[in-house]
Amino acid sequence: MELYDIFKGIEKNLSDANKQYGFTRKESAENTLTFGGDKGSYRLVHNGENNILTFECAYEYSGENTEYNTISRLLLDPENIDDREIRSVSNEILEETERLFKTNKPVNLDKVKMPKSVSRSKAKNGLISYDVDSLANRFGALYPEFKDTIKQMVVDYGEFLPETFFTEYGNAKVLDVIKNGSEAEQKKLFKALGEIYEDGTNEVQDVIGVTILGEMKNDPEMMAVADKYMTEYMSGPVHEINKLTAKKNKYTKKLKNPPAYKPKRRKAFSLANTLSEQQK
Repeated sequence: MELYDIFKGIEKNLSDANKQYGFTRKESAENTLTFGGDKGSYRLVHNGENNILTFECAYEYSGENTEYNTISRLLLDPENIDDREIRSVSNEILEETERLFKTNKPVNLDKVKMPKSVSRSKAKNGLISYDVDSLANRFGALYPEFKDTIKQMVVDYGEFLPETFFTEYGNAKVLDVIKNGSEAEQKKLFKALGEIYEDGTNEVQDVIGVTILGEMKNDPEMMAVADKYMTEYMSGPVHEINKLTAKKNKYTKKLKNPPAYKPKRRKAFSLANTLSEQQK
């Protein structure tokens, strides 16, 4: 089948979605199919050498100057494709365009549940460890003003993203409590963090030790507050982490530029766990 006919079939299958998003077909090269409108643009680019069809997206359409980002790649061999496979390829593209361009209706966050925490008794008995959802739940209980932010993250991404949440939202609150909070507030914060850290997974230990408390960057006044309330189990790694985060080195570079986020996978770089092992 000719690439022209394949593109024609894909365009037909995408017609309803393009109308919904206000997209029209733009001038394209022989191996490229481009659609654009007020919401942006997407295009399909076929490489004849390896038969890879690349799906690219941009949120601003500027004609030839449009800057596209690669979203996905599919194998598409014009010599071995039929109408059924064209529909299959079209459906995959439809899923991508819906995810990228569909305007979602506002969500009633009151009906969205907070991430569920592991049972305290089960964690203490070693039956199961605290995870990042437990941390989100406990943080929302401590500071209810962040509940909607946590819920919205779950709506947007399907799960709680701890590094993103604390870097962009939660750390400001934590550092303010450490710097300016009352003794009761500081004690309550470190009690919650210490409990989850002690009976938590490697991932949640990393989040607490590195992402959150590593932001103290060895500030003497904040470290003095932390020393007053930290558990002995957490204190050693947090001190070592702060020695590293206070200056530029290979660890802080990796923390500032972590590997691409992959859901439901344990992080390869576990600084808190590494430091804990070194102290045994």
